[in-house]
Amino acid sequence: MLNSFYHGWILMFPVILGGCLHMVIVTKNYFARWAIPIHQRYFGRNKTWRGFIAVPIITALFSLLWLALSTGKQDTVIPQTISSCLFAGFLAGFGYVLFELPNSWLKRRLGAPPGKHPEQNKRLFILFDQLDSAIGVTIAYFIYLHLTYVDAFFVFFCFLISAFVVKNILFLLSLKKTRF
Repeated sequence: MLNSFYHGWILMFPVILGGCLHMVIVTKNYFARWAIPIHQRYFGRNKTWRGFIAVPIITALFSLLWLALSTGKQDTVIPQTISSCLFAGFLAGFGYVLFELPNSWLKRRLGAPPGKHPEQNKRLFILFDQLDSAIGVTIAYFIYLHLTYVDAFFVFFCFLISAFVVKNILFLLSLKKTRF
């Protein structure tokens, strides 16, 4: 179980760093020409091609940290080659952004403006905002890395804990407009 806890945190490093760098990109409006909504009516103006392109690529690049963090022993979960790190990181980043779309779609159907939660069931939507991308990342890793159910649970759990902490830090640094 300790090994699964370790895997959960190590697999979160590229996702956490990728998400933080993406918030810097959004806040500073870097790559502004890509800040085109994917479909404004369905997902709102905040779900852009910039995020859909940047998050998987950035997460893939940060996944190379796994090679630097390697203990030298063969780990069957953590990728051990440049190509497998990049692919796993890309899939995790893609799972992150892809699984945010249904929640955004539902919020737009309920009349919530982009970046906001519907007043009805607001706490439930705050929870969904954490769960959607956690599910996407976990599924991506589960399939590609052939995780056990225990490892997948810890990836999911570590994602939720890190999302809570990181979003609060980003809010305090004025890189995010709301805590959640």
